[in-house]
Formats: sequence, C-alpha cells, structure tokens
Amino acid sequence: MSDVKSFEDLNLSEMTLKALKKKGYKAPTQVQIETIPPAMKGKDVLVQARTGSGKTMAFLIPIFETIEGDAGVEALILVPTRELAQQVADEAEALGREFKLNTMAVYGGAAIDPQIRKLPKTSIVAGTPGRVIDLIKRGALQLDNLRFFVLDEADRMLDMGFLDDIKWIMSRTPYEKQMILCSATMPDEIVDLARKYMDNPDTLKLSQDDISAKGIKQYQIKVGGMNKLAKLSSLLDNEPGKYLIFCRTKIGTQRLADQLKKNGYKAFAIHGDMSQAARTRTMNDFKSGKINILVATDVAARGIDVEGITHVVNYDVPLYPKDYVHRIGRTGRMGKKGKAITFVSRDEQEPFSRIELFVDRRIPELKLKQRGRVRERMDYREYADVFGMVTLEFELKEDMKRLELIRALEKVGIRDEDIGRVHIKGKEGTIEMHYGKAHRAVTSKIFKKIRVKKN
Repeated sequence: MSDVKSFEDLNLSEMTLKALKKKGYKAPTQVQIETIPPAMKGKDVLVQARTGSGKTMAFLIPIFETIEGDAGVEALILVPTRELAQQVADEAEALGREFKLNTMAVYGGAAIDPQIRKLPKTSIVAGTPGRVIDLIKRGALQLDNLRFFVLDEADRMLDMGFLDDIKWIMSRTPYEKQMILCSATMPDEIVDLARKYMDNPDTLKLSQDDISAKGIKQYQIKVGGMNKLAKLSSLLDNEPGKYLIFCRTKIGTQRLADQLKKNGYKAFAIHGDMSQAARTRTMNDFKSGKINILVATDVAARGIDVEGITHVVNYDVPLYPKDYVHRIGRTGRMGKKGKAITFVSRDEQEPFSRIELFVDRRIPELKLKQRGRVRERMDYREYADVFGMVTLEFELKEDMKRLELIRALEKVGIRDEDIGRVHIKGKEGTIEMHYGKAHRAVTSKIFKKIRVKKN
C-alpha cells in the first residue's frame, strides 16, 4: 500500500472524505493505510500499533463505510476506560454527522437511564466492559444485529483484569460478525483471543513490543521530598509546554494540583474520586489548551490520547516498569518530539533501577536552573547515605577537640548517638550526623562556616 498518499486513494465515500476534511485530516497514517482496505473487504483484522498512531479512524472508517444504520446497534467498540470511550465516541460523531448515524459512549460513573433511553436510536456504541455488561443484562443493549466488534487497547484491558468480561460479552454477540482487535503489544492472551474468536485475520504488526520508548528523550531528576514541588516549578518555568504529570495516589494527585494552582499554574487533577462530569470537563479543557498541566493517577490516565503533550513527568516513580512505559508513551506521538522526566528520591532508587533494566538504558540526570516560582530549601536528606547520615564540612571559630565539639553540639539538641565520624585538623574538619539534626548544627555558634559535603 506504499502508493497510497491521500484518503482519496483508499476509495472512500464522499461522505467520509467530507467528514475527514472538516476534521482537518490531510493524509492517512500508516495504520490507516494498512488497516482500512482489508477491513472494508470484510476481513477480520488484528492490528498491533501504538496509541496515538491514528488507529481510531482506522477502525471507525470501515464501520461507517459498511453499516446501514437501520438495525439498532451494528457496531460495538470495547475500550478499557471511560475517557477512551468518550474519545472514540467524539471521533465517531464527526463521521456520524455526515452519515446521519448516532454514536454513543457508555461507561460507569454516568447515569444509566439516559443511556438506556438513547440506545434504541444508536448505531455505534463505544463502551467499557462493566457498563456494557450491565446494559446487556438489563436487556437495553441488544446485539442480535451486530456487524462489527472492535477491541481497542486490548492489552490494557487485560492489564486491568477485563479478560473474563471480554469473553462474556463476546459470547453474547452473533457468530457472523467482523472483528478488529487493536493492541500496542501482543501478549499470549491477545494471540489466544484472536485464534479463538477471529476468522483468519489479517495480522498487521505496525509497532514492535517496544519497551524502550526510543522516540522519547528520557531523564531523571534526583530530589528529596522537601524540594519536589520546587524542582517541578523550575521545570515548568524552564521548559514551557503541555504537561501530563503522574502521581501514585489520588490524594497526592489532588494535593499536587492544588499546590500548583496556588502558585499560579494552570493545573488540574484527574482521578477516580472525581465525578464523571468533572473528569470530562477537565479533559476537554486539557485537550483545548485551556489548561496546560494535567495531574493524574495511572488508572485515571489510562486511555488518554491527547495531541501535543510535550512533557510527561513521573512525580512519583511508578512501582512497575511497564507502567513507566505506558506513562511516557503519551508524549512523542505521531512523529513529534517528547520528553519524559522522572523525579527520583533516595527511597525510590530501587524501583527506578528496575525501570532502567526494563528499558535497557541508563537514564541520564537532568540539571535544572533554579528559577521556578517555588523556592528550594535545604533538604539534608537529599545528601544522606543509606543510614541517614549526612557529612558536613566546617570551619571552627576556635580550636576544639572532638569531645569538646560533641558537648557544644549537645547545647543545640544534637546527641552523641546522632553523630558518626568526626575528623578535625586545626580549625577545619568534617562531621557525620543524622540528616534530621543537621539543621541544628547550622545554628551552633561554634562554627565560622558549615555546609553539606556534596559527593
């Protein structure tokens, strides 16, 4: 299909071409060039392609070119998250307006009664497994006339534990139907699904099981907990762009978004404790550029496909290397440049080392100029060893022996057990002490100068 240069070369209907032109699509992507022709011939298609490669239109166009729109729900697109269901439905509506066919997103967290009322007039449904099952059990979603069944982001659905739900839904669909299965990777479970439910599919491997994220510049920033916000502020002010920031917990996500807003950044959170209306509003504002910083949990961000994300920041190191690849894969799409930065504290060195092994590369450190809106503070823990001891270099005001020095430090609340090795030569020397007491040493009047010894 190397001779295909435009959508016109794919022999699409005038209605499809008109809709694509209105949406601003100029030329088909590789996944569209490879997927659309066999799908329009009625073939089952198994597609391995990255999120952001244009695969949504690759399966939507054959659907609209094929279905009649007069037999209830004729196409079901199963996706892992509510955000992805909404995104697929939004894309489908652009085509649907030309074909005069209705599309609908169904997912949990939204009222089910309006969905039930709209289903009889709907031709294409994009939904999450849980809500689709609920609607089938209620008798509201009838699949007797289903002609197309699409599994999108199949590997992520497996990661989220939806395999049994997928099989249950498949068992309620007609035997005679066309299937398109899209997945960024091809684990054995996906291959088994294809063998069991698809009819001699055309297999298109348009991406590798690539775990290195080679198209993305990856960096780490070593930082203690006290200065994470300040470092992030310096990054945001040094490198303006469209940021997706990951935190490990819902509480941490909301807290960080609030802290950023307090300091004048256009940042909002998205996590599972938010109402669906708030999540949708926030996502739309992020897509449109009304806000340029989105703080998210892994679960809330699954399925997010937003153009133009310049930076992905792992504010917390992900526990699992695979999550790291999923996170950073949201930048550097469609041939554009992207940057991924991971904040690494001393306590997170081990999981970060596992990530470096997984992606088979050493991730370099990014040095930032300290010019953010949030000022950095001295965080002695950043310089402590594995035992929590930090080394201080000092110059005394007058000569002192080791015992005299220790007794003087007792006056500012530093006990003998807080102190490690002490070396004094003349008025200069070094002292080890627990990072939690180092700030007290600075207040002692025995020192002319005292500072952290940096490695």
